[in-house]
Amino acid sequence: MRLYRKLPLRLVSQTLTSTSSRLYHLTTPLLSSSDPQPNPQQHSFQAETRQLLDIVARSLYSEREVFLRELVSNAADALEKLRYTQLKGEEIDDPSATLHVECSLSESLNSLTIEDNGIGMTKEELIANLGTIARSGSKEFVKTAGADGGDTSNIIGQFGVGFYSAFMVGSHVTVLTRSAKPGSVGYVWNSNGEDGYDIQEAAGLPRGTRIVIQLKEDALEFVKKDRVREVLRKHSNFVGYPIYLDGVQVNTIEPLWTRKSSDIPDQEHAELYQSLSGRKDNPMYTMQFAVETPVSIKCVLYVPQFMPQLDIANLKNFGISLYCKKVMVQAQTPKLLPEWLMFLHGVVDSEDIPLNLSRELLQESVVITKIKSVITGKMISYLNRQAKRDPGKYEEFYKEFGRFLRIGIVTTESQTEKEDLAKLLRFESSKEEKGTIISLDQYIERAPEGQKQVYYLSAPSREMAMESPYFETLQQNDLEVLFTYNKEDDVVLFKLENYKDRKLCTAEAANVKPVDKPEEPGHEKLEKQEGNRLATWFRDALGRENVKEVKMSDRQHSQPAVVTVENLTTLRRYLEMAPPDQKEASYKYLLHNSVVLELNPTHPIIKQLAPLRESNPEVAGLVASQLFDNALMNADLVHDPRRMVGRINKILQAVTESEVPTDADVKE
Repeated sequence: MRLYRKLPLRLVSQTLTSTSSRLYHLTTPLLSSSDPQPNPQQHSFQAETRQLLDIVARSLYSEREVFLRELVSNAADALEKLRYTQLKGEEIDDPSATLHVECSLSESLNSLTIEDNGIGMTKEELIANLGTIARSGSKEFVKTAGADGGDTSNIIGQFGVGFYSAFMVGSHVTVLTRSAKPGSVGYVWNSNGEDGYDIQEAAGLPRGTRIVIQLKEDALEFVKKDRVREVLRKHSNFVGYPIYLDGVQVNTIEPLWTRKSSDIPDQEHAELYQSLSGRKDNPMYTMQFAVETPVSIKCVLYVPQFMPQLDIANLKNFGISLYCKKVMVQAQTPKLLPEWLMFLHGVVDSEDIPLNLSRELLQESVVITKIKSVITGKMISYLNRQAKRDPGKYEEFYKEFGRFLRIGIVTTESQTEKEDLAKLLRFESSKEEKGTIISLDQYIERAPEGQKQVYYLSAPSREMAMESPYFETLQQNDLEVLFTYNKEDDVVLFKLENYKDRKLCTAEAANVKPVDKPEEPGHEKLEKQEGNRLATWFRDALGRENVKEVKMSDRQHSQPAVVTVENLTTLRRYLEMAPPDQKEASYKYLLHNSVVLELNPTHPIIKQLAPLRESNPEVAGLVASQLFDNALMNADLVHDPRRMVGRINKILQAVTESEVPTDADVKE
């Protein structure tokens, strides 16, 4: 076996007697120049282990800083194993020692040290854990992956892999360890991560494990205290044991999600929220839960007080952090949340997640999909409870984050999830005062028996909605109408389509039977035959390529004409999204194929058009075109209102010429 450079004995001695160390204070040196030096026992790595070293160093980790996370996690595991051993009543060395992890740096020696006073290792455990791949399944996997170039990423998380991450940044690694079993001998393990390792006995070692890394030239950032503190706080801030960096504790925030929610004061939640989000405000809502099925997770989620406009377009500043046993796997993990929940901050901790889950595996992980489903369901239920508990506060939430709920309904394919989200929607109603908003459930609860539709009307404001001819018909039938004031709501309700077996129906498409009432004087209808002739003339005057159909209407409203369109929301969106050079052609195509013009046979203008088309067909044609555009405008379907100006001027000219007296009239 080719010999490799050993770690200098002065480095081992110096790190062992470091004044900042809380763990190792030797009464006798590990080795001295006068002591007979025992010959270290040389060992070769298994072929699979050498291959694993290459995999870890080159492919598993996209960010080298995670080696610190891995080593601290191993140290915390060693402390937990010791605690468990004590709970079983087994005897250990130094049972009163406070359990903790220490990280120390030496810029002069370019070294970084991680140590714990946990369970430690015997010689046999050193060989088993650091010299071989203990699990046969991992052996077979590495062998297969090496043979056919297969995906090696799911080796991550197997026993022993975390330790080997030290070789991503280290040219040489020394491990000093002694088992917690009384009377155990200490050992030193040395390797450069290439051919093999050696082991020799070491006197005077305390219980636990110390890992000394001689840093590579391109990894000297990890000997800088500020950089190491940043990494420790980023990845290991919630480890359940104190972590010290050169004698100063760095993990000062307790992992609140592991405690009972009833035991946590609001101030502690505020501190965690601010730490995770980098914001100064307190959370609007705090949701904490733990579940065991279908996946084991502990979770705490925070809703901010407000959503800055900048962040709506840049959601990478949001998201929740993924932890495994209080060790961070990834910050702001987007795959844990659906897009509509990306305004949340928080933490999800799952023992079912491999610690070294790569970004690539996050895309495909079944566990991640289950976690996402659990969080989504829990958040919808939580917001529903909050809306009932404190409607005023929920209204504040809805004003700030309602847009995200709409995104959720539009983007999800599941009708069940659409309807779950729809419970959270709020709208103004024709039966409520201005500014009061209600839910779809409230609408359904007070709808007349037998009503199978939920009617809604899109308008720029409440005033314009109340003046809409489409609202008039529904109002006369005492039917409640929801008002939507932005086009997002229009699209959302169209995509939702149904809610609790009720059809969501636009007021424009409502087919409501007119209320029976006697005709008022002056409001008599055109005779049926005359009305049919007028409708035929009307379509010819507009141009048959510009309208699908013209007919007399049974709707009760004060307007001379209205248009009806199937899938009005789709039509509006289609026109908005059409390229500028195709808008006119798209508009004409949709008018010809989709728009039906309904004439009000009781309206004076319509009744007067019948004789006018005979006496002054030019003016009658102008009036017909203007009535059509007025109806399109009421339906928010006017493509370019500027084209009306010339026509309106001609109509005004005709009106003034017929109404203003001439000089001859004045003389008479």
